[in-house]
Amino acid sequence: MKRFILYTLLVAVLGVYSHVQAQTKNYDFGWGLSGGGAHGDNRTGDKWMMQFRGFLQYEILTSMLTTQLGLGYTELSAPDIYRSENFITDLRLLFSPFSLPNLNPYLFAGFGLSKDLKRTGSDFLPMVPFGAGIQTRIASGILLDINGGYSLYVSDELDGHARSGTDLNALTNGKHDGYYGFSIGLAFTIGDGKDKAEELRKKQIAEAEALRLKQQAEADARNVKALTDAEARRVKQQADADAEAARVKAANIAEAQRIKDSTNAAALRLAAQKKTADTVIVLVKGETVVLRGVNFEFNKATLTRYSENILWKAYNAMIANPDVQVVITGHTDNVGSQEYNQALSLKRAQAVKNWLVRNGIESSRMRTVGKGENEPMASNETAEGRLENRRIEFYVEK
Repeated sequence: MKRFILYTLLVAVLGVYSHVQAQTKNYDFGWGLSGGGAHGDNRTGDKWMMQFRGFLQYEILTSMLTTQLGLGYTELSAPDIYRSENFITDLRLLFSPFSLPNLNPYLFAGFGLSKDLKRTGSDFLPMVPFGAGIQTRIASGILLDINGGYSLYVSDELDGHARSGTDLNALTNGKHDGYYGFSIGLAFTIGDGKDKAEELRKKQIAEAEALRLKQQAEADARNVKALTDAEARRVKQQADADAEAARVKAANIAEAQRIKDSTNAAALRLAAQKKTADTVIVLVKGETVVLRGVNFEFNKATLTRYSENILWKAYNAMIANPDVQVVITGHTDNVGSQEYNQALSLKRAQAVKNWLVRNGIESSRMRTVGKGENEPMASNETAEGRLENRRIEFYVEK
Protein backbone atom coordinates (compact mmCIF):
# COMPACT_ATOMS: atom_id res chain seq x y z
CA MET A 1 0.00 0.00 0.00
CA LYS A 2 2.87 2.36 0.72
CA ARG A 3 3.93 2.08 -2.92
CA PHE A 4 0.58 3.43 -4.04
CA ILE A 5 1.74 7.02 -3.64
CA LEU A 6 4.80 6.41 -5.84
CA TYR A 7 2.73 4.82 -8.62
CA THR A 8 0.17 7.62 -8.48
CA LEU A 9 2.81 10.34 -8.75
CA LEU A 10 4.55 8.56 -11.63
CA VAL A 11 1.32 8.26 -13.63
CA ALA A 12 0.46 11.90 -12.95
CA VAL A 13 3.89 13.13 -14.06
CA LEU A 14 3.80 11.14 -17.28
CA GLY A 15 0.25 12.23 -18.03
CA VAL A 16 0.94 15.90 -17.53
CA TYR A 17 4.20 15.79 -19.49
CA SER A 18 2.59 14.01 -22.45
CA HIS A 19 -0.74 15.86 -22.69
CA VAL A 20 -0.49 19.31 -21.11
CA GLN A 21 1.19 21.65 -23.54
CA ALA A 22 1.39 24.55 -21.09
CA GLN A 23 4.31 26.36 -19.55
CA THR A 24 5.27 27.30 -15.99
CA LYS A 25 5.36 30.92 -14.87
CA ASN A 26 7.73 32.82 -12.71
CA TYR A 27 5.27 34.60 -10.42
CA ASP A 28 5.51 36.88 -7.37
CA PHE A 29 2.73 35.48 -5.20
CA GLY A 30 0.22 32.62 -5.26
CA TRP A 31 -2.36 30.69 -3.24
CA GLY A 32 -3.88 27.30 -3.70
CA LEU A 33 -6.02 24.39 -2.55
CA SER A 34 -5.28 20.68 -2.83
CA GLY A 35 -6.63 17.33 -1.76
CA GLY A 36 -5.36 13.79 -1.71
CA GLY A 37 -4.62 10.80 0.46
CA ALA A 38 -2.63 10.05 3.60
CA HIS A 39 -1.38 6.70 4.90
CA GLY A 40 -0.12 6.40 8.46
CA ASP A 41 3.26 4.88 9.18
CA ASN A 42 2.42 4.09 12.80
CA ARG A 43 0.55 0.80 13.13
CA THR A 44 0.34 -2.39 11.06
CA GLY A 45 -3.30 -1.75 10.14
CA ASP A 46 -2.95 1.83 8.84
CA LYS A 47 -5.28 2.63 5.89
CA TRP A 48 -5.41 5.31 3.24
CA MET A 49 -7.45 8.31 4.38
CA MET A 50 -8.23 11.80 3.11
CA GLN A 51 -6.23 14.97 3.48
CA PHE A 52 -6.77 18.59 2.42
CA ARG A 53 -4.51 21.61 2.43
CA GLY A 54 -4.63 25.29 1.58
CA PHE A 55 -1.47 27.34 1.10
CA LEU A 56 0.10 30.68 0.26
CA GLN A 57 3.41 30.80 -1.60
CA TYR A 58 5.90 33.51 -2.43
CA GLU A 59 9.03 33.45 -4.56
CA ILE A 60 12.18 34.56 -2.71
CA LEU A 61 15.61 35.64 -3.96
CA THR A 62 15.46 33.60 -7.17
CA SER A 63 13.00 31.57 -9.22
CA MET A 64 14.65 28.46 -7.79
CA LEU A 65 13.35 29.08 -4.24
CA THR A 66 9.75 29.51 -3.06
CA THR A 67 8.28 29.63 0.44
CA GLN A 68 4.91 28.03 1.10
CA LEU A 69 2.77 28.51 4.24
CA GLY A 70 0.01 25.95 4.60
CA LEU A 71 -3.01 24.99 6.72
CA GLY A 72 -4.44 21.50 6.39
CA TYR A 73 -6.58 18.68 7.65
CA THR A 74 -5.40 15.05 7.62
CA GLU A 75 -7.15 11.89 8.74
CA LEU A 76 -5.15 8.87 9.90
CA SER A 77 -6.64 5.54 10.91
CA ALA A 78 -5.85 1.97 11.75
CA PRO A 79 -9.26 0.27 12.34
CA ASP A 80 -9.85 -0.87 15.90
CA ILE A 81 -6.50 0.63 16.95
CA TYR A 82 -6.60 4.39 16.56
CA ARG A 83 -8.13 7.25 14.55
CA SER A 84 -6.96 10.86 14.51
CA GLU A 85 -8.20 14.00 12.81
CA ASN A 86 -5.27 16.39 12.59
CA PHE A 87 -5.18 20.12 12.09
CA ILE A 88 -1.79 20.93 10.55
CA THR A 89 0.08 24.15 9.87
CA ASP A 90 3.48 24.08 8.19
CA LEU A 91 6.07 26.22 6.45
CA ARG A 92 7.80 24.66 3.45
CA LEU A 93 10.73 25.70 1.26
CA LEU A 94 10.36 24.63 -2.39
CA PHE A 95 13.57 24.22 -4.39
CA SER A 96 13.40 23.98 -8.21
CA PRO A 97 16.82 22.79 -9.48
CA PHE A 98 15.77 23.34 -13.12
CA SER A 99 12.76 24.24 -15.26
CA LEU A 100 11.45 22.61 -18.42
CA PRO A 101 9.22 24.25 -21.04
CA ASN A 102 6.26 22.13 -19.87
CA LEU A 103 7.10 21.28 -16.26
CA ASN A 104 8.59 22.87 -13.16
CA PRO A 105 9.73 20.05 -10.81
CA TYR A 106 10.61 20.85 -7.21
CA LEU A 107 11.78 19.37 -3.94
CA PHE A 108 10.35 20.55 -0.65
CA ALA A 109 11.16 20.39 3.06
CA GLY A 110 10.04 22.38 6.07
CA PHE A 111 8.66 22.41 9.59
CA GLY A 112 5.13 22.19 10.96
CA LEU A 113 2.82 21.61 13.92
CA SER A 114 -0.01 19.09 14.17
CA LYS A 115 -2.92 18.88 16.66
CA ASP A 116 -5.35 15.98 16.99
CA LEU A 117 -8.91 17.39 16.98
CA LYS A 118 -10.40 14.15 18.35
CA ARG A 119 -8.36 14.18 21.56
CA THR A 120 -9.31 16.89 23.98
CA GLY A 121 -6.34 18.69 25.39
CA SER A 122 -3.87 17.15 22.94
CA ASP A 123 -0.65 19.05 22.39
CA PHE A 124 0.73 20.51 19.18
CA LEU A 125 3.23 17.97 17.84
CA PRO A 126 6.24 19.17 15.80
CA MET A 127 6.76 17.53 12.41
CA VAL A 128 9.08 17.73 9.39
CA PRO A 129 7.40 17.40 5.96
CA PHE A 130 9.57 16.64 2.90
CA GLY A 131 9.07 15.29 -0.61
CA ALA A 132 8.84 16.29 -4.26
CA GLY A 133 6.33 17.66 -6.72
CA ILE A 134 5.66 19.38 -10.03
CA GLN A 135 3.77 22.45 -11.19
CA THR A 136 2.54 23.26 -14.69
CA ARG A 137 0.34 26.08 -15.95
CA ILE A 138 -3.03 24.96 -17.35
CA ALA A 139 -4.49 28.45 -17.85
CA SER A 140 -3.48 32.05 -17.40
CA GLY A 141 -2.63 32.47 -13.71
CA ILE A 142 -3.59 28.88 -12.80
CA LEU A 143 -1.07 26.15 -11.99
CA LEU A 144 -1.69 22.44 -11.58
CA ASP A 145 0.26 21.22 -8.53
CA ILE A 146 1.02 17.54 -7.83
CA ASN A 147 3.20 16.46 -4.93
CA GLY A 148 3.92 13.61 -2.61
CA GLY A 149 6.13 12.95 0.35
CA TYR A 150 6.44 12.04 4.00
CA SER A 151 5.70 13.86 7.25
CA LEU A 152 8.02 12.80 10.07
CA TYR A 153 7.03 13.54 13.68
CA VAL A 154 9.73 14.15 16.27
CA SER A 155 7.79 11.98 18.75
CA ASP A 156 5.61 8.84 18.75
CA GLU A 157 2.50 10.54 20.17
CA LEU A 158 0.57 10.94 16.91
CA ASP A 159 -1.49 7.77 17.29
CA GLY A 160 -1.66 7.85 21.07
CA HIS A 161 0.31 4.62 21.37
CA ALA A 162 3.91 4.31 22.50
CA ARG A 163 6.21 2.38 20.16
CA SER A 164 8.13 -0.60 21.47
CA GLY A 165 11.82 -1.25 20.97
CA THR A 166 11.00 -3.58 18.09
CA ASP A 167 8.52 -1.22 16.41
CA LEU A 168 10.76 1.57 15.14
CA ASN A 169 10.31 4.06 12.32
CA ALA A 170 11.91 2.68 9.13
CA LEU A 171 13.37 6.06 8.15
CA THR A 172 14.94 7.09 11.44
CA ASN A 173 15.22 3.74 13.20
CA GLY A 174 13.79 5.55 16.22
CA LYS A 175 10.49 5.99 18.05
CA HIS A 176 8.93 8.46 15.64
CA ASP A 177 5.46 8.53 14.08
CA GLY A 178 4.72 9.75 10.58
CA TYR A 179 2.62 9.32 7.48
CA TYR A 180 2.89 9.21 3.69
CA GLY A 181 0.80 11.57 1.63
CA PHE A 182 0.03 12.84 -1.83
CA SER A 183 -2.11 15.69 -3.10
CA ILE A 184 -3.33 17.22 -6.34
CA GLY A 185 -4.56 20.81 -6.47
CA LEU A 186 -4.61 24.20 -8.11
CA ALA A 187 -2.50 27.26 -7.40
CA PHE A 188 -3.62 30.74 -8.43
CA THR A 189 -0.80 33.19 -9.14
CA ILE A 190 -0.63 36.96 -8.72
CA GLY A 191 2.18 39.16 -9.99
CA ASP A 192 3.98 40.49 -13.05
CA GLY A 193 6.60 37.74 -13.42
CA LYS A 194 8.02 36.75 -16.76
CA ASP A 195 7.22 33.52 -18.51
CA LYS A 196 10.02 31.02 -17.86
CA ALA A 197 9.51 29.32 -21.21
CA GLU A 198 9.87 32.66 -23.01
CA GLU A 199 13.05 33.40 -21.09
CA LEU A 200 14.35 29.92 -21.94
CA ARG A 201 13.43 30.40 -25.61
CA LYS A 202 15.24 33.75 -25.76
CA LYS A 203 18.28 32.25 -24.06
CA GLN A 204 18.35 29.35 -26.54
CA ILE A 205 18.02 31.77 -29.49
CA ALA A 206 20.89 33.88 -28.12
CA GLU A 207 23.08 30.82 -27.61
CA ALA A 208 22.27 29.52 -31.10
CA GLU A 209 23.10 32.90 -32.64
CA ALA A 210 26.39 33.07 -30.71
CA LEU A 211 27.28 29.57 -31.94
CA ARG A 212 26.37 30.52 -35.52
CA LEU A 213 28.55 33.63 -35.39
CA LYS A 214 31.43 31.62 -33.93
CA GLN A 215 31.14 28.98 -36.65
CA GLN A 216 30.89 31.67 -39.35
CA ALA A 217 34.02 33.38 -37.99
CA GLU A 218 35.89 30.07 -37.99
CA ALA A 219 34.77 29.33 -41.54
CA ASP A 220 35.84 32.81 -42.70
CA ALA A 221 39.22 32.34 -41.04
CA ARG A 222 39.69 28.99 -42.80
CA ASN A 223 38.77 30.53 -46.17
CA VAL A 224 41.15 33.44 -45.65
CA LYS A 225 43.93 31.05 -44.67
CA ALA A 226 43.28 28.87 -47.73
CA LEU A 227 43.40 31.89 -50.04
CA THR A 228 46.52 33.24 -48.31
CA ASP A 229 48.31 29.91 -48.59
CA ALA A 230 47.30 29.59 -52.23
CA GLU A 231 48.57 33.08 -52.98
CA ALA A 232 51.87 32.36 -51.24
CA ARG A 233 52.32 29.22 -53.33
CA ARG A 234 51.42 31.10 -56.49
CA VAL A 235 53.95 33.87 -55.76
CA LYS A 236 56.67 31.33 -55.08
CA GLN A 237 55.94 29.45 -58.28
CA GLN A 238 55.82 32.66 -60.27
CA ALA A 239 59.30 33.55 -58.99
CA ASP A 240 60.60 30.33 -60.58
CA ALA A 241 58.44 30.67 -63.70
CA ASP A 242 61.23 31.68 -66.15
CA ALA A 243 63.61 28.91 -65.19
CA GLU A 244 60.78 26.39 -65.05
CA ALA A 245 59.49 27.45 -68.46
CA ALA A 246 62.94 26.83 -69.93
CA ARG A 247 63.11 23.36 -68.35
CA VAL A 248 59.63 22.49 -69.59
CA LYS A 249 60.50 23.63 -73.07
CA ALA A 250 63.61 21.42 -73.14
CA ALA A 251 61.60 18.46 -71.81
CA ASN A 252 58.90 18.99 -74.43
CA ILE A 253 61.50 19.13 -77.21
CA ALA A 254 63.06 15.89 -75.97
CA GLU A 255 59.65 14.21 -75.91
CA ALA A 256 58.85 15.50 -79.37
CA GLN A 257 62.06 13.97 -80.72
CA ARG A 258 60.94 10.53 -79.53
CA ILE A 259 57.67 10.50 -81.44
CA LYS A 260 56.63 11.16 -84.97
CA ASP A 261 56.15 14.84 -85.87
CA SER A 262 57.81 15.76 -82.57
CA THR A 263 58.98 19.21 -83.60
CA ASN A 264 55.53 20.35 -84.73
CA ALA A 265 53.88 18.84 -81.63
CA ALA A 266 56.23 20.65 -79.27
CA ALA A 267 55.71 23.94 -81.09
CA LEU A 268 51.96 23.56 -81.00
CA ARG A 269 51.98 22.69 -77.26
CA LEU A 270 54.06 25.74 -76.42
CA ALA A 271 51.76 27.90 -78.51
CA ALA A 272 48.71 26.52 -76.65
CA GLN A 273 50.36 27.17 -73.32
CA LYS A 274 51.17 30.74 -74.28
CA LYS A 275 47.66 31.27 -75.57
CA THR A 276 46.06 30.12 -72.33
CA ALA A 277 48.54 31.76 -69.92
CA ASP A 278 46.18 34.58 -69.03
CA THR A 279 42.91 32.71 -69.49
CA VAL A 280 40.35 32.95 -66.70
CA ILE A 281 38.43 29.71 -66.22
CA VAL A 282 34.67 30.15 -65.80
CA LEU A 283 32.62 27.24 -64.45
CA VAL A 284 28.99 27.10 -65.64
CA LYS A 285 26.61 24.24 -64.81
CA GLY A 286 26.16 21.88 -67.74
CA GLU A 287 29.19 23.20 -69.69
CA THR A 288 32.60 21.66 -70.39
CA VAL A 289 35.89 23.54 -70.03
CA VAL A 290 39.06 22.24 -71.72
CA LEU A 291 42.15 22.85 -69.55
CA ARG A 292 44.46 23.76 -72.39
CA GLY A 293 48.07 23.77 -71.29
CA VAL A 294 47.72 20.92 -68.79
CA ASN A 295 50.33 18.45 -70.08
CA PHE A 296 52.02 15.30 -68.84
CA GLU A 297 55.42 13.73 -69.22
CA PHE A 298 55.72 11.38 -72.18
CA ASN A 299 53.73 8.18 -71.80
CA LYS A 300 53.08 8.96 -68.09
CA ALA A 301 50.45 10.48 -65.77
CA THR A 302 53.02 12.91 -64.28
CA LEU A 303 52.09 16.58 -64.65
CA THR A 304 54.65 18.92 -66.13
CA ARG A 305 55.59 21.86 -63.93
CA TYR A 306 54.21 24.38 -66.41
CA SER A 307 50.80 22.69 -66.15
CA GLU A 308 50.44 24.10 -62.65
CA ASN A 309 49.92 27.59 -64.13
CA ILE A 310 46.68 26.32 -65.66
CA LEU A 311 45.80 24.18 -62.65
CA TRP A 312 46.02 27.23 -60.38
CA LYS A 313 43.41 28.89 -62.59
CA ALA A 314 41.19 25.82 -62.18
CA TYR A 315 41.84 25.93 -58.43
CA ASN A 316 40.83 29.60 -58.24
CA ALA A 317 37.65 28.85 -60.20
CA MET A 318 36.77 26.07 -57.72
CA ILE A 319 37.44 28.38 -54.75
CA ALA A 320 35.30 31.13 -56.31
CA ASN A 321 32.43 28.64 -56.80
CA PRO A 322 32.35 26.61 -53.54
CA ASP A 323 29.11 24.80 -54.45
CA VAL A 324 30.32 23.58 -57.85
CA GLN A 325 30.98 19.87 -58.47
CA VAL A 326 32.91 18.75 -61.57
CA VAL A 327 33.77 15.64 -63.56
CA ILE A 328 37.47 15.59 -64.53
CA THR A 329 37.82 13.69 -67.81
CA GLY A 330 41.09 12.53 -69.40
CA HIS A 331 41.51 11.99 -73.17
CA THR A 332 44.37 10.62 -75.31
CA ASP A 333 45.20 10.35 -78.99
CA ASN A 334 45.13 6.99 -80.80
CA VAL A 335 48.83 6.21 -80.46
CA GLY A 336 49.09 2.88 -78.60
CA SER A 337 46.46 0.27 -77.81
CA GLN A 338 42.94 1.24 -76.88
CA GLU A 339 43.18 -0.51 -73.49
CA TYR A 340 46.44 1.28 -72.65
CA ASN A 341 45.06 4.68 -73.67
CA GLN A 342 41.90 4.09 -71.59
CA ALA A 343 43.94 3.40 -68.44
CA LEU A 344 46.36 6.27 -69.13
CA SER A 345 43.53 8.80 -69.58
CA LEU A 346 41.98 7.82 -66.24
CA LYS A 347 45.35 8.06 -64.45
CA ARG A 348 45.91 11.54 -65.90
CA ALA A 349 42.43 12.68 -64.77
CA GLN A 350 43.19 11.31 -61.30
CA ALA A 351 46.53 13.15 -61.25
CA VAL A 352 44.71 16.45 -61.83
CA LYS A 353 42.23 15.65 -59.04
CA ASN A 354 45.06 14.69 -56.67
CA TRP A 355 46.81 18.00 -57.35
CA LEU A 356 43.65 19.98 -56.53
CA VAL A 357 43.02 17.93 -53.37
CA ARG A 358 46.60 18.52 -52.17
CA ASN A 359 46.05 22.23 -52.55
CA GLY A 360 42.82 22.36 -50.55
CA ILE A 361 39.87 21.44 -52.79
CA GLU A 362 37.52 18.89 -51.20
CA SER A 363 37.73 15.48 -52.87
CA SER A 364 33.94 15.08 -52.69
CA ARG A 365 33.51 17.94 -55.18
CA MET A 366 35.31 16.00 -57.97
CA ARG A 367 35.11 12.66 -59.68
CA THR A 368 37.30 11.32 -62.51
CA VAL A 369 36.57 9.60 -65.82
CA GLY A 370 38.92 8.23 -68.49
CA LYS A 371 37.70 8.30 -72.10
CA GLY A 372 40.96 7.17 -73.75
CA GLU A 373 40.90 7.75 -77.51
CA ASN A 374 37.10 7.36 -77.80
CA GLU A 375 36.10 11.05 -78.04
CA PRO A 376 38.61 12.87 -80.27
CA MET A 377 37.96 16.54 -80.92
CA ALA A 378 40.32 16.67 -83.93
CA SER A 379 41.81 14.26 -86.48
CA ASN A 380 44.45 11.85 -85.22
CA GLU A 381 46.07 11.89 -88.67
CA THR A 382 48.11 15.00 -87.93
CA ALA A 383 50.37 16.06 -85.06
CA GLU A 384 48.15 19.11 -84.48
CA GLY A 385 45.06 16.95 -84.18
CA ARG A 386 46.70 14.46 -81.83
CA LEU A 387 47.84 17.35 -79.60
CA GLU A 388 44.25 18.64 -79.43
CA ASN A 389 43.01 15.17 -78.51
CA ARG A 390 45.47 14.77 -75.60
CA ARG A 391 43.52 16.94 -73.13
CA ILE A 392 41.89 17.30 -69.69
CA GLU A 393 38.29 18.55 -69.44
CA PHE A 394 36.13 19.88 -66.58
CA TYR A 395 32.42 19.13 -66.92
CA VAL A 396 30.33 21.11 -64.40
CA GLU A 397 27.74 18.78 -62.90
CA LYS A 398 26.33 21.12 -60.25
